[in-house]
Amino acid sequence: MMFDFMTATRVIFGQDALASSLSVINRYGYSALLVTDKHNQTDNIVCDYLHNQHFRYQHLVVSGEPYITMVEEAAIEARKFAPDMVIAMGGGSALDMAKALAAIIPNKGNVYDYVEVVGRSVPLKAKPLPFIAIPTTAGTGSEVTHKAVLKSGQDRIKVSLRSGDMLADVAIVDPTLTYGTSPALSARGAMHAFTHLMEAYVCSEPNPLTDMICEEGLRRVSRSIISGCLRDEPQAREDLSFAAMLGGMASTNAYLGAAHGLAASLAGKMNAPHSIITARLAPFVMDENIKVAQLEGKLNVLKRYQTMARILTNHNDAHMSDGIAWVKMILEQLSIPALSQFGVCRTPFDQVVEGAMKSISIKGNPLPLTKARLTFILDQVCSCQHDQLLNGVEERQDASYTLVDDRETER
Repeated sequence: MMFDFMTATRVIFGQDALASSLSVINRYGYSALLVTDKHNQTDNIVCDYLHNQHFRYQHLVVSGEPYITMVEEAAIEARKFAPDMVIAMGGGSALDMAKALAAIIPNKGNVYDYVEVVGRSVPLKAKPLPFIAIPTTAGTGSEVTHKAVLKSGQDRIKVSLRSGDMLADVAIVDPTLTYGTSPALSARGAMHAFTHLMEAYVCSEPNPLTDMICEEGLRRVSRSIISGCLRDEPQAREDLSFAAMLGGMASTNAYLGAAHGLAASLAGKMNAPHSIITARLAPFVMDENIKVAQLEGKLNVLKRYQTMARILTNHNDAHMSDGIAWVKMILEQLSIPALSQFGVCRTPFDQVVEGAMKSISIKGNPLPLTKARLTFILDQVCSCQHDQLLNGVEERQDASYTLVDDRETER
C-alpha cells in the first residue's frame, strides 16, 4: 500500500468559524487582494476586518466562471498593487479565480504557459502568494484542492491550472455562511460535491484514505441533501459543507471520471453551469461504467458501485441499479434542469468527445470508454427531458470581474 495525500495546510471547520479565526490573516502580511463573487452578501465581514486592522487591500468581484483572459488581466493590475496574500470568499468561481491569481501574480509569462490541455503545462517557477479560502457555498470543495478550473474562450473548453503549491494556506469552512442560499444554488452545489465523491470513489486509482473520505462524504450527502437544500436545516447544511470539503480532498488525491471529462468539453460549447452538467451526466456515466465492468468481469469496479448504492440508499441489500435510481430521484426532487434546456442537443457530439478524450478526468474513469460509448452517454442526456422550467437557476451572464475597492490605509 503506497499513496500520496495532500490538502490545505490548515483547515478550520465549524459553525461561526469565520468570526473566531479571522486573525489568522495577520500572519501573512499587511496587504491583501480580496476576491469575492457577486452573490456574496457576507464579504463585508472580511472587508470590515481588513479595514479595522489597517490593511491595504484591493477588492475584486467576480461574475460567472473565470476565463483565462480574466486571470491575466486581473494579475497585471494586482502586480501593481503587490499584495502580500490573496483571500477568496465566495463560491467555486471566486475561489478558483483567487487561487489562479495567487499562483500567477508571482510568475512571469501568461496563464497559457501553465494550464493543462490547451497550454504548455509548464510548472510554476515561483511559489504562489499565500492563499486563504473561505467558501460560502457547499459544492466544489475548491478550498482544499490544488487546481483552479478556468475557461479557455478561444478553445471553448474548461481546463485546469494545477500545482501542489496552489493548496490553500488556510481554509476556513463555516457552514453558517451557506445559510439562506437559494434551493437552486444549494442543489447545484450539493450535486457537484456528490459527483466529486462518486467519481473519486470508483476511479481507476483510488487509495484507502480517499475511500474513507468518499464513503463518509457520500453518507453525509445522502442523509442531508434534501433537508439542507430545500429546508435550510443547520445540521444538514453542516453535513453538506463537510461533504463538499471531503469531495475536494478526494478529487485532489484520486482521479475523477467521464462525467467531469465530458463536462469540461461541454462547458465551452453550451451555456450551462459546470455543476448542472456533471450532475445530469452522472447517472448515465454510472450506468455505462457498470455495463462495461459487467462485460469485462471487473468485479472490483462492480463492488464499489454496489457499496456506493448501499450508502446512498441506506439499504444493505441495495443493488448497483438502486444507486443510479437514487441519483435520478434526487435530480428530480431538487429540480436540477435537464441539459436539453441549455441546448445540449445542438452541440457537436464528435467535437465534445474529442475534447473529453484529452482531459485528465477521462483518464481516471474506472474503465476506458470508447468514443462510441461516450457519444451514447451524450445521446442519453440529450433525450432526457423534464417538464419543469429552470426553477430559479439564474440567467447565465458573461463572466467578468470588477475592482470595487482599492484601499490604502496607514498602519
